[in-house]
Parts: sequence; structure tokens; C-alpha cells
Amino acid sequence: MKRTLKTQDNLFDYFHEHVGDARQITGVEIEDQTALYLATLLTERARADANVPTHSTLAELHGAAANAPPAKQARTYRELGDTALYALGYFDESLERRIVSADYYRDMGSAAYWRADQVFKRWFSDAFGPVFHELANGFEDCVRVVTTVRDAHLGATPEDVMSLYARWERNPSEELAARLRVAGVILPNGGLSEA
Repeated sequence: MKRTLKTQDNLFDYFHEHVGDARQITGVEIEDQTALYLATLLTERARADANVPTHSTLAELHGAAANAPPAKQARTYRELGDTALYALGYFDESLERRIVSADYYRDMGSAAYWRADQVFKRWFSDAFGPVFHELANGFEDCVRVVTTVRDAHLGATPEDVMSLYARWERNPSEELAARLRVAGVILPNGGLSEA
């Protein structure tokens, strides 16, 4: 199978386009401001020269934020949410090999965005508007969008198809089933999960 190289003028435009496509594919309805936030997050995480803070655990980030001054709270809760969202969206398979579960990441990420929303509303004139509220309440939907952006590159090689199939086996969804069908995979029961 021949791959074609698609180019963009810059990394943000690339991710912004893919977040838009992912919103359509998943049917996730998020505000345009939240979509821009997701594109910015993906751009920052993709840059090799990005100065992304590193901490050993989500609990350490929470601990650093809990009793910090408002500016540090906002920054640290935001980083905690971003870390959890990015890990679930791009590296969910690796979370299966960790002591803490993906549910822990979901809970911590959603709660962190909720706290960031509260801090921004109280201390910073609601600088981000509905973004953190939507990230907190629609955390799982935002993870689906980020995962779909990641998956946009799968399906080109047999290894990619096998990886996608393994994900579908663990977590059957119509989105993954549709991608597998496009790749020519015939799924058991037509791809429907047994309820």
C-alpha cells in the first residue's frame, strides 16, 4: 500500500484540521474554543522543543496544585488535565501496563479540569470561558477526539491494522469498527459488540 505525504504550513494547522475531522467522525459536539484548545495541546506535545513540565505521577501534580497560590493552581491543574487527556488519547494501550488504570487517568483529568475552571472563574475573570468546564464535563468525548486524531494515521500497514483490531477487541466501538471495515477487515458479528 502506497502512503502519500500530506503537508501543512504549520503544526497547529495540521492538528486543527485533524481535530475538526475527528469531531465529524466521532459526532462529538464541542465548542470551537475547546477544539482550538485541543489542537493547541496536540501541537505543544508534538513539538520536540516544547518545554512540557514533567512529574512522576498525576498525584504529584495534584499535590503541587492543592495548596498553591491561584496562578500556580491554575497552571498545575491545567497541566494535570492535559497530561491525563494526552496519555489517554495517545497512549491508552501503555496505561494497561501501569499500576493505575485508565479510569484513574479519566477521573484525575476530569477533576483537574474542573478545578482549573473554578480557579479561572474565581481569580482570572473566567479567562478561558467554557473551555475547562467542557473539558471537565466532556472529558471522555475529548479523549475520543484526541484518539481519533491519533488513529488518523493508522490503517496504512498490516501492523497498524492489527493494532487497531486489538483496540477494537478491548473496547468495541462503531468508530473503530468503521475504520477496520475501511481497511478491509471483516469483523465478527458485523462489528457489533455483544450486549
